[in-house]
Amino acid sequence: MDKHGIETSIISRTSGETEEGGEKARAFARKTNEFAAKVVSDNPKRFGFFANITYSDPDGAMKELEYAYETLKADGVSLLSSIGDKWPGDPAFDPVFEELNRRKTILFLHPLTSKCCRDLIPGGEGSVERDFDTTRAVTNLLYSGTLSRFPDIRYIINHSGADVPVMAGRIKDRVPGFSTFGGHPLSNREGRTEKIPHGVFYELTKLYYECAHAAYPAAMAALTAFAPPSQYMFGTDWPAEPMESTLDELPKAKLSPATMHALNRGNAERLFPRFKS
Repeated sequence: MDKHGIETSIISRTSGETEEGGEKARAFARKTNEFAAKVVSDNPKRFGFFANITYSDPDGAMKELEYAYETLKADGVSLLSSIGDKWPGDPAFDPVFEELNRRKTILFLHPLTSKCCRDLIPGGEGSVERDFDTTRAVTNLLYSGTLSRFPDIRYIINHSGADVPVMAGRIKDRVPGFSTFGGHPLSNREGRTEKIPHGVFYELTKLYYECAHAAYPAAMAALTAFAPPSQYMFGTDWPAEPMESTLDELPKAKLSPATMHALNRGNAERLFPRFKS
């Protein structure tokens, strides 16, 4: 952080040890959250943390949310893009999302390849499937109506939105529940249904998108063509990826000074005002 001029980091757990739920998962969530809270208490100006919850286990998730917010003072929640064979918009997770919405949670989404797709292409899980799973998760949150029913959750989507910015138009045109002709779906230009009353683009462009390991020119071109600068955030994906894989690429996007300030700090200060300087 010192080497690259990064003043503050929000740390999170992004591995999949809790995907099956149960007491082991509850214990793992508690252990990681208490560790993160200790890091923050030792370095309160430099770190915040996203709490880990077992969202496939509503009772456990509710208890951990209360502990993480009321006792550990978490800055938000980290959620995996899938749990086993379910994505976040599954009705089974509604009680957890109701509580996240009540707390106006900042929710950081990070990928975990679903069981369906871990062995489709040798070597593909690390290179493409995780981004596909992020895209499935966001589409599932959208199509299920979770984004519109729980509007006070503030989402941060990993890796410049994965495939969402590129696919947003097709996602809009293929919203379930509209007419077909000859077995082919007709384009839904508004992207509206009763589950998405304000339309697809309204819901997707109010998400936040962080650029970790996705600051390459094509990824940034897609993101900046889709979402406004108020929704960009900085991230590095360290230690999974070297910080340079983001920092060395970001200047190639040739963003304006105002947009770079928003991405580097301004938008984060709005979400996390305790770090504002």
